Amino acid sequence: MMLRKMIFCLLFVLTPAFALGTEQEDSVFDKLYERYYQLYQDTDAAAFYDISRQMMDYYQKQGNTHSYYKVMLNEVLYDSEQGQSYRAIKKAGELLEIMKQKGDKHYYIVYSALGSLYETRGNYRLANRYYTDALNNCEPKDTNALMSIYSRLAELKADREPKKAWEYNEKFGALSKNSPQYYKMYLVFKANICLYLNDKQQFLKTYAEFQDYCKQHADLLVFGNSLMSFVYDTFQGNYDKALNTLDASTSDFTELERCELRIKLYRMMGEEEKALEEVNRRRDLRDSLNSNMLFENINEINTEMGIAKLNEQAAKEREIWLAIVIVLLAAALGLIVWRYLTRRRYQKELIKQNKELEIALDHAQESDRMKDSFIEHVSHEIRTPLNVITGYAQIITNPSYELKEEERNRMLNDISKNTNAITEIVNELLEVAQDESKKHYQKDDTIVVNSLCKELMAKVEQLNNGRLTLTFNSELADDFTFRCHRQAVEKVLEHLLGNALKFTKEGSVDLHVHESPDHGVVRFVVTDTGIGIPEEHRNHIFERFYKVDMFKQGFGLGLTMSLKMAILLDGSLVLDNSYKDGSRFILTLPIG
Repeated sequence: MMLRKMIFCLLFVLTPAFALGTEQEDSVFDKLYERYYQLYQDTDAAAFYDISRQMMDYYQKQGNTHSYYKVMLNEVLYDSEQGQSYRAIKKAGELLEIMKQKGDKHYYIVYSALGSLYETRGNYRLANRYYTDALNNCEPKDTNALMSIYSRLAELKADREPKKAWEYNEKFGALSKNSPQYYKMYLVFKANICLYLNDKQQFLKTYAEFQDYCKQHADLLVFGNSLMSFVYDTFQGNYDKALNTLDASTSDFTELERCELRIKLYRMMGEEEKALEEVNRRRDLRDSLNSNMLFENINEINTEMGIAKLNEQAAKEREIWLAIVIVLLAAALGLIVWRYLTRRRYQKELIKQNKELEIALDHAQESDRMKDSFIEHVSHEIRTPLNVITGYAQIITNPSYELKEEERNRMLNDISKNTNAITEIVNELLEVAQDESKKHYQKDDTIVVNSLCKELMAKVEQLNNGRLTLTFNSELADDFTFRCHRQAVEKVLEHLLGNALKFTKEGSVDLHVHESPDHGVVRFVVTDTGIGIPEEHRNHIFERFYKVDMFKQGFGLGLTMSLKMAILLDGSLVLDNSYKDGSRFILTLPIG
């Protein structure tokens, strides 16, 4: 919607800490700033990036880090509006790391940009997460930033959580009373939320206030009229007129927003089949956005690699990269085909009853979110090892660099290590796909518990290399055995111990085993003195693709698959919430 771009141009780009008047500006910078704002709304990327760097140099000399960050972040927003999502996400991550290294606390401006970026791709979960992170990190006195975040949350949640959207919009309205341009936005958002709340009476009050406000402030920018007309006609039952307004307003709505509004309108009309068609169309639009993102990632990586400049010594690496790209494209194609077949099956079933239609819509939306998460995580995880391979390959193959044998060997070792990392990623995806099809594990192996645990601790010690104190305690006799599936038990324990090692900087990792005769089970308890898991994340850690820190390496599948394997072994895997000095996981398996 035109409102989304306007709210960021007015609230995010020109916040008081950024605008002129906060420093002693000379006439040269005045012209520079004016030109900068013009280019921000233009498509001349080269000119925009050039003047953006001049602005950053100026603010850096002035010691104004807040404005420096915002100019840098404007490049993120500019990249996003130009369709360069990969580049925008990469820059946002780099800016966040710079802030963390310098100890600055302006994280909210990065989170706001990431929220907007994912919202335009139709990824509600990540957009909501980053907007919420922005709100939690925002400075209470930064009124303009709060208005921006409240408005984004209000529009994002309008169709999914309209009551929550109403709360955020009221906060936006309270802050914008003295700013006519922003208060008009508040009224437009309020009307949109009324539609999803089915509150016709409240809408009519808002509609009347909007008309009066426009008369009182005739000099305001023209926006929101199309949405107001659409909602008014919808509540009045003029559905054809409402649809015509929606189709005619080419600049006021994005395609995704049109789909959302049509879905709501058709459901108010009782046209569930048409609503389903719009849901499917919305899914296709999201598929297109995510596919573009994936191809953009690949093209950007290829550009960074400088394929044309690599000689024959890099041929093997190119083959590996090409294989990875083919695997990713095949996976994406497989997901799309799978989604298409699943959709057809649901459509045939949904013709029978409207009740079944509602169930299918929920399944379709959940599948979209899962697919978004898959593409997002695959793109993120291959980026770091590919960048390492690319950088070292360019150095090694460049005759202008004179490398010592020791340096060359180190770089070759790093290339090999990151190539193996990519291979492990592909293997992990294949293992996940394989385990997904399992319904139960055959318990044909006799496991000597103490012997198995000692072997696993020896493997962990090789990775630990003396950094942490590793201990194994057992209350079982050395000849204690039980029947189970050895490979599955090893996988679960290896992942728990690996996680403990990964998230513990100092202290210890302990594996304790004991039997519970009353319940006929054996328990494996993995305890560490690491960073622990914040309370707000504990109920989500076993969810697929869930990670406490989105910038940490990994798919977020390890605990998910560990829990599933424990269940397939007729056991359980839980987090001990009573332990506060790190993390403690308990794997319980039957011995009967």
